[in-house]
Amino acid sequence: MSKKKKEKKIKSYSSDSEEMYRMLKVMGIVVLALVGFYLIFAIARGEISFGNKKEEKEVEIQNKVILGGNTFSRSQSEYYVLLYDFKSKDALQYENLYDLYVADTENTKNMYLVNLNLDVNKEYLTDDKTKVNISSIETMKVVDGTLILVKDGKGVSSATGVEDIKEVLFK
Repeated sequence: MSKKKKEKKIKSYSSDSEEMYRMLKVMGIVVLALVGFYLIFAIARGEISFGNKKEEKEVEIQNKVILGGNTFSRSQSEYYVLLYDFKSKDALQYENLYDLYVADTENTKNMYLVNLNLDVNKEYLTDDKTKVNISSIETMKVVDGTLILVKDGKGVSSATGVEDIKEVLFK
């Protein structure tokens, strides 16, 4: 007797066109998801806005952080310069003094900040309060937390420490 080989037919539930349709569908979903993410982030960052466009306010660039070497060379005739280490334990108190001073609309003098933690500004730093000198940039020496009043390019007066600076600014 001979064995008859049975032919096995593999049934395919999808044709090539159905595979292509599924692949295009997946690609479409991925593209839509990417476009959706872009729109969400663009709206969140303000690149895209809906509704009435608000009047744009004139933006004034205020560069209040300067280098120590520019302490006496600002364009105003009278201003304050607050020199402190932005990473010191008292940094937050000096920031608060600055913010309170700037927020007070009755103050007419500008105030600039100098970060004594930067390498270029460390040459002006001293640990000894008796060696503080604010007469000119060539001889300037300050301690961490010094406020200098500059008039016509010259240091007129100074205060050191949070309490003394607070007294000068808000007397």
